[in-house]
Amino acid sequence: MALSDLAVFSEYAYDSMTEVLAQQVALFNAASRGTITLQPAAHQGDYSDRAFYAKIDGLVRRRNAYGSGSVTGKTLSHLVDTMVKVAAGTPPVNLDPGQFKWIQRNPEEAGAALGQQLAVDTLADMLNTGVAATYAALAQVTEVVHDGTAGSLTPTALNNGARKFGDRSNAILAWILHSSPLHDFYNDNLANAERLFTYGTVNVIADPFGRVFVTTDSPSLVTVDGVSAGVDEYHTLGLVADALVINQNNDFTDNFETKNGDENIARTYQAEWSYNVGVKGFAWDKTNGGKSPNDAALATSTNWDKYATSNKDIAGVVVETR
Repeated sequence: MALSDLAVFSEYAYDSMTEVLAQQVALFNAASRGTITLQPAAHQGDYSDRAFYAKIDGLVRRRNAYGSGSVTGKTLSHLVDTMVKVAAGTPPVNLDPGQFKWIQRNPEEAGAALGQQLAVDTLADMLNTGVAATYAALAQVTEVVHDGTAGSLTPTALNNGARKFGDRSNAILAWILHSSPLHDFYNDNLANAERLFTYGTVNVIADPFGRVFVTTDSPSLVTVDGVSAGVDEYHTLGLVADALVINQNNDFTDNFETKNGDENIARTYQAEWSYNVGVKGFAWDKTNGGKSPNDAALATSTNWDKYATSNKDIAGVVVETR
């Protein structure tokens, strides 16, 4: 295999990965009604901070037109929304040059295959990571959590979850859930509506009530034996627009390494990249969570600090069922 072949392989792996992922991200954003947003960005440093003015509580008061006396003032303050940068990469992938020559195959074929597999796994990783962070953030706010663990997922359970948002319940646009409670839901004779999007382990479908079901068997949506021995607990998330935002930093880097000294010449391929994760109404705790967090840190509730004044201004609600 010539050096030019290596360049072609790398080019096809990257092009295939970015093209497929970009196409599917566009479909995913639209199909999930913008509750989970994957978008390109280029953030520097370990965090992405965005400052904005906080809502002033009690801005309108009742005034006594015939009275006098001092009135307690209000302060216009800033809130800071902090996204955290997550580092990701591949393990070394063995691509020994003798393999291609032995089977007389074009390295472009392997590059395309690797790129497409990487696109699928990258999308799944970003979704699983984001869902874990969103659940961790919301689960700590008891006022938006409906405990339906006495039974399985039903229309009543979802309705009681949406009720947590009161007059803002119509802001909930999608349910993010595991396939097991989804089938329990269908057992209550609710029809499966139009199939909108399928890619890898992610599936988005619509329900008769106008909200969509984003179905993925993410490990963060189930706690094994969470209710009692032998019974799993499932976490269904009802999300609002831009509840979960994932920014790709466009810093994809890959490298080949060739090594002698073994029976056959060895060559490996490795890649790395990063993306930022943010949950609406919550800021990443730089002190507790730290830089370049692992999966456990991202799924820890105390690493997400609620800054939104009203619970109706956060990412959504949680419905806990068997």
